Amino acid sequence: MSLPASRFSPIDVPNLRSHIEQHIRNAIITGLIKPGEHLIETAIAEELGVSRSPVREALSALEREGLIVNLPRRGYRVIEFTEKDIDEIYSLRVLLEAEAMRRAIERLSDDQAEIFQETVDQIGKAAHQPEERSRLVALDISFHDRICQVADHARLYSAWNSMRLQTAMLISLTSLTHINYPDQHQEIHQRILDAMRTRNFAQADLLLRDHIREAEQRAHLALRASRAVNQEEI
Repeated sequence: MSLPASRFSPIDVPNLRSHIEQHIRNAIITGLIKPGEHLIETAIAEELGVSRSPVREALSALEREGLIVNLPRRGYRVIEFTEKDIDEIYSLRVLLEAEAMRRAIERLSDDQAEIFQETVDQIGKAAHQPEERSRLVALDISFHDRICQVADHARLYSAWNSMRLQTAMLISLTSLTHINYPDQHQEIHQRILDAMRTRNFAQADLLLRDHIREAEQRAHLALRASRAVNQEEI
């Protein structure tokens, strides 16, 4: 058994392990490698044209990041979200990002606002290009990540960063539910940014909370739809 050839191309670069990690990480986050899928060292090494050793190291690093698990006698598999996982991730996002927003509004400079605006503009462009889904996910994460950075709270940011990649996986999953409404990606982030620029915390907080909760609902729907498809295939 080998992974589809379209997922990876041979690597010939310095810092090999990091590049292997990035290849596999991107494939997982964008859904090219599905939740629950078995990752076979030999197959990945053959596709990438490398030895098994750096692949093994890369998989171990991805396990520490929370994207894959190593099951006894079964090897590495991509994590599968449960309803409880989704509840926990999004409820924690609300707690962290709402506090980050409160602090960020107080510290937002004109230069930082322009960086936010560039990200929002790029979200709008990527949302209209289905082949740019990985870029859309990265931009979406970048917007929320920057709120936490501008908040200037190291421990808060550390907590947010600890679930960043699992959040990216869920954003990738839920972005598919907006495929027929691409403008919504830009619109909600623009409204949040506009409230931040006017220092209207009440409005920014409401928009942010609604945005995260609505994404949580779509994540639950996507999970249930995925389970239904899997049951039909059995």
